Order: sequence, then C-alpha cells, then structure tokens
Amino acid sequence: MYDLTLTKVDDCIAQGDRAAALRVLRAAVCDGQIGPHDAVELMLAVRQGSDDGVREAIDLMRSGLPGAYRFVPKADHAFA
Repeated sequence: MYDLTLTKVDDCIAQGDRAAALRVLRAAVCDGQIGPHDAVELMLAVRQGSDDGVREAIDLMRSGLPGAYRFVPKADHAFA
C-alpha cells in the first residue's frame, strides 16, 4: 500500500531527522499515497513521540487498517 513511504519515514527517524520525516509524510498525502487521517496521526507521533513510539505507529499502519493507530501523548506527571 504505502510501505515505501513508511520505510522512508522510519529511515528518517533512525537518522534523527524528524523534519525530513514530516516532509516525506506531507508529500505522501499530496500524492494520495496515505490518507490524511493516518498521516496526521503519524505526524503527531513524529513531532511529539519517542523514536519507539514512531516505530510502533509505523508498524500498526503497515497492517493496512485505516485508523489502526491513534497518537496519545503521555503526561509528564502522574495523576494522584
């Protein structure tokens, strides 16, 4: 489906270049390779998530199920 796009994003994250990963995602949306909803969720993960979180998102998106991944930011503090 859009595995090449996800592979490119994963490579960018591995190299520590999150800006490049975002550019790849924007281009994929414009080319119709990835749905806007999935792209936004992955963009949020790229911008705010850990490297492991981004890889988790990529793995879930590879399943091909639209909406399979939801970005949930982690709190910096615990609630009592």
